Amino acid sequence: MSDETHYTIQRKMVILLALITIFLFITRILFNIFEFPLLLDGSRDVDFKILLEGLKNGLVHFYDPVPVPPGVPDWPPYYLYFWYFLFYPMSLFPFEVGVYIWDVLRLITSSYIVLKGFKIIKNRTNLKWFYFTMGVGFFIDGWYNNCNFLIVFFLLLSYTSLEKDKMWVSGIFFAFSTIKINSILFIPVLLLAKKIKVKDLIYYVLPIILLCLPYIIFPDYLLQMLDNWTDTTPGIQGLTFLDPIIWKAVQPSHLMFLGFMAIIIFESLEKYKKRDQIRNALVLILIAFYIYISIVVIILPSIFSPI
Repeated sequence: MSDETHYTIQRKMVILLALITIFLFITRILFNIFEFPLLLDGSRDVDFKILLEGLKNGLVHFYDPVPVPPGVPDWPPYYLYFWYFLFYPMSLFPFEVGVYIWDVLRLITSSYIVLKGFKIIKNRTNLKWFYFTMGVGFFIDGWYNNCNFLIVFFLLLSYTSLEKDKMWVSGIFFAFSTIKINSILFIPVLLLAKKIKVKDLIYYVLPIILLCLPYIIFPDYLLQMLDNWTDTTPGIQGLTFLDPIIWKAVQPSHLMFLGFMAIIIFESLEKYKKRDQIRNALVLILIAFYIYISIVVIILPSIFSPI
């Protein structure tokens, strides 16, 4: 793909992200002026509100339950503890200000990711697929006002550092991405794509171990976090006991960083003749999975067992 074509695609994607951000600004203003159904009103910025409430518990009681807005099921904290320090600056602003700062930060970091994409993604189809997952994830992440954009940002920095043979830097950025533990999938992805070897795991495992020392020193802290991971949240059900847990790990907004991991695998398939068929099969599996998990975890419970 030519640099000019790359530039055009990137520019259009950045414009799309900016338009989505403006749309989110407008809807937030409208929600403050008019009444909307609880399903919409209750979900708007709900994650940002819950995350702010979680900060009020302090670091020691980080995993204690937090109050949630009306109509929202209990959702105990399950991020790794250092999220407290990363998100703490947002607590210094009034909610009405901080929420817009978070939106702008999402737009800036996501635009950076888009503009850096051409250095990583050589295949045009892969690039379009990545932009699609970024766009979908960006909108959902912005609607609920979560932090998935930070995870893909840290993973991108980890990957670009790896490409420059800065292994320790790559490992440190990866460690920061584990705000949500499911980003640990990045390691098997790198191994599968043959970007690192088993002997290189030390660069990634050691920073994680150092970062997680509080869980070793205070095992009750670890147990409380693990208990929150397996918590059965009212309204978040499924056909099996694993479905709600899987939902927490791979929500649609997680496409921002899961899509990035998928692209790394897709790019590694370039030397195979059936790369397109393999990529298409993986994409179909991913789509089918999200359709299934959304239906059984969210849609059906909301119809038959409304909160």
